[in-house]
Amino acid sequence: MENGTGSSGRTLLVIGASQHDAAAYHLSGFLAPDPMICLRAKDRSYLAVSSMEYGRAKKQARADEVLSFDELGVVDLAKKLKSGGRALAAAAAGLLSQVGAKDSPVAVPPDLGILYADELRARGLTVTPEAKLFADLRRSKTEEEVSYIGETQRAVEAACAHAVEILKESEAGGDGTLRWRGEVLTSETLRAEIDAELLRRGCAADGTITAGGPQAADPHDEGHGPLRAGESIIVDIFPASKESRYYADMTRTFVKGEPSGELQRMYDAVLESQLAALAMIRPGINGREIHARVSEILHEKGYKTLQHDQKPGEPLQEGFIHGTGHGVGLEIHEAPRVSTADETLVPGDVITIEPGLYDPKIGGIRIEDLVVVTEDGSRNLTDFPKEFRL
Repeated sequence: MENGTGSSGRTLLVIGASQHDAAAYHLSGFLAPDPMICLRAKDRSYLAVSSMEYGRAKKQARADEVLSFDELGVVDLAKKLKSGGRALAAAAAGLLSQVGAKDSPVAVPPDLGILYADELRARGLTVTPEAKLFADLRRSKTEEEVSYIGETQRAVEAACAHAVEILKESEAGGDGTLRWRGEVLTSETLRAEIDAELLRRGCAADGTITAGGPQAADPHDEGHGPLRAGESIIVDIFPASKESRYYADMTRTFVKGEPSGELQRMYDAVLESQLAALAMIRPGINGREIHARVSEILHEKGYKTLQHDQKPGEPLQEGFIHGTGHGVGLEIHEAPRVSTADETLVPGDVITIEPGLYDPKIGGIRIEDLVVVTEDGSRNLTDFPKEFRL
């Protein structure tokens, strides 16, 4: 699953638990809860794991060669160095020497533990954090990877459909507070229903957003308390598949009943800018061109944007206050970015397009689709209606 460019012939090393480390999982194809050694050198891949994981790794890992910690003497090294972490790094150095790559510069992810890096350097290795190299490795997704993301996206849409049914079934009380099945409908209740639906479909979510009213003006506020009629409700769902580990991401904004004129105007502006951005996606276009077009449309509609209105040293608190999109894969935020960053799209990139507008006095609007860049354009992986009023 090594799909990026610019890494051929490079020596790559990751020491980490692949259950939490996307770089380790991508290099090895093996899922484990404890740290392991993933190495690619001289165009061969190696995976070293504990004896507990060895049998499973031999069956499941994509590595050319699977070794046990016993073969690398990890236990004896841990006793000698009085540190399990230093022992893993020392074993990695030994493996590099064993495969004839000890004199090669070693590229590691930028978040490699300092204990590992110090031990590797103490043993004479040249270790360099290579953020772009590891990010690029995962950029151009294979059809298999795109299918995994698409499967997660179907679960996202099912969960969002469940949320829509709840909102449609809910009724507004005299003060506008929504009630569902005899109880006040809160952000927490709606989020729990979404997350439970995702679990039933083999996905796990952390941080699902169900923010209503002024809370929706903070893009990452998960939402709390009662939801109300006439206010925007942002539903942002971004789980990972428990089987494939690939994420998907989608946002819709709803209002139960009639929105104010300004909320409707905000929604229409965001939708127009999103459709314009989606139409621009193709290989060879720079993400900042797409972001600039979104910013231009929203600015022309009378809203503030980072591109047009941010003052040096002052955070912009209303209008369009974030980038247009980001890559999605084994992490929910990965390369490329669709923002002011200078990043050109390539076939296989899977990105979000999610413009938004925020007003601390009344709330926010965000609409997000998930798109794969193809050889001749793009394909939207999202198949969910953009329905504002419920």
